[in-house]
Amino acid sequence: MRIERMVASEWAIFSKIISESVQLLPFYDTHTLARRVFRERTQENTGRTYVIYKGKNPYLFVAVESEQVTNILIRETDKIRWTDVFLAVDKLLKQSVQQTSVFIFPQSLTLHLQEVFVKHGYTLKENKLASKELVYHTGLVLGGGGARGAYQIGVWQALKELGIPIKIITGTSVGALNGALILQDDFEAAKNMWEKIDTQKILSFSSSSSNDTLSGMMSQIGSFTLNAIQSNGVSTQPLQKLIGDTFSQEKMAQVTTDFYLVTTELPNMQEKNIHFNKCQNKQWQSWLLASASFFPAMAATKIADHYYVDGGYRNNIPVDIAIRNGATECIIVDVKGPGITKPIKIPPAVHCVTLQTPWSMGAVLLFDGTRSAQNIQLGYLETMKVLGNKYVGYWYTLDETLEQLEQFQQAFFSFVNEAYQIKLWTSAEQQNKICKKMRKVYKDRVYTENIGLVLVELLAKSQEIPASNVYRLQELVGRLQLKEQTKTEVENTIGMISVQEWLRKYYEDYFLLSDKQQVSLMTDLLNADAKEKTQRMAFLLDKLPVQTLQILMTEFIQQGVINHGTRIFI
Repeated sequence: MRIERMVASEWAIFSKIISESVQLLPFYDTHTLARRVFRERTQENTGRTYVIYKGKNPYLFVAVESEQVTNILIRETDKIRWTDVFLAVDKLLKQSVQQTSVFIFPQSLTLHLQEVFVKHGYTLKENKLASKELVYHTGLVLGGGGARGAYQIGVWQALKELGIPIKIITGTSVGALNGALILQDDFEAAKNMWEKIDTQKILSFSSSSSNDTLSGMMSQIGSFTLNAIQSNGVSTQPLQKLIGDTFSQEKMAQVTTDFYLVTTELPNMQEKNIHFNKCQNKQWQSWLLASASFFPAMAATKIADHYYVDGGYRNNIPVDIAIRNGATECIIVDVKGPGITKPIKIPPAVHCVTLQTPWSMGAVLLFDGTRSAQNIQLGYLETMKVLGNKYVGYWYTLDETLEQLEQFQQAFFSFVNEAYQIKLWTSAEQQNKICKKMRKVYKDRVYTENIGLVLVELLAKSQEIPASNVYRLQELVGRLQLKEQTKTEVENTIGMISVQEWLRKYYEDYFLLSDKQQVSLMTDLLNADAKEKTQRMAFLLDKLPVQTLQILMTEFIQQGVINHGTRIFI
């Protein structure tokens, strides 16, 4: 079941379905009035109307105001299944971690509707108000991913700040190590450990090479690989020492949160789940080491005459264990580590949210404190976006409202019209065509109100502006005006870059078919007199709208923002 916030510019997509819908509950005197009010709320762009999908098809249209459900529309031809309806409403409200589900009606409910609400756990007051407490038993699922696991510490920071209690933790590999850190409930100590980490504190191998160039990185990987082959896996004694120094037996004996970790038993490669809380003495230290032993790169861990290796070989994202042990919600933190993600059918009553950054997070087995600090901040900001509903943006984190973004978009459209006599969004067909192509590049929702933000984010990504900060739109635009300074700053602050990231960087900078090079070539093509440039711009907008709009946004930033500045930012 997928839930999307509705925006005014997409009304045409749903208008026919809504015109054929009826109000499910008696919020208004007539179905016509219910539909009209829903449309008005959507067109206000307050972000409080939602479409809930069942499969690929719209199922319910719901309005929520002041933490109360104020409207529900359903197609007249759809069969009403009250259990599905209330599950959908619960999932919608749990997205913003609401504590209660409340319905208020202008008139007393019919006896039938009273029975429906009571059957689904609601308490009635004067037969006009129905409410129930939303019960949470939240599981935190921490996937494997080596050095990328720092991201999970940032997620934990945000969960603490948002006051979201965790009842169950499941973890694989680095997720198991981070799960144990969360059990100790000392965020500053965990953050400090990750920010001071390096590969030699995890694995025993020597390398004299620097990791701040591609050749240096390749040399480190070569040294690591040779050591692993010669030793049947690099020694994990440094990691074993780190576990012993970091975790307190006294604190672990006092934990009440259930914690399950995953490891893989050799030689049959069988998944083994360990209930951390039931481990005797300090045996939990050995199981933590076993879960993170990425054989054959790392040596296997011996426990009671059996050998165990990384849990990611069988279950890298252990959401099934959380559900099996009673989780009603799962916050899944996937740091894109190597391993098997088991196909799991999520029960309808369980609400899952997956946190997975669109950014690359560096190497898996090579650790760097500076890069860890960046990933911690990414985890924090992206959790605040998804669960805190505090910020906007996909690639970047911006502290702006939809209204402010819409003003920016309108100013951009005005600039394009004034500079080139090109009117954007002249038809629904053009709008849908451009938004569809933009989504393929942006990887998230694109609509009229946020297209200015989308273009700014794509330009910022192309210019390698750091994503680990909260920006105002004006600030991010200002950074784009200072390209050379920005690029230098990124290279000095991002930390260790993986081989894949080096190769991707070379591709974007030098390969003619990369998006960055296409924009550069098109910019050169548009270097013509005003009349010819206008004609070429109109042609390119039709054929290559994504790249052309980026060029137009660049011009707007250099010229249009100055001309329209008071309207946008003050």
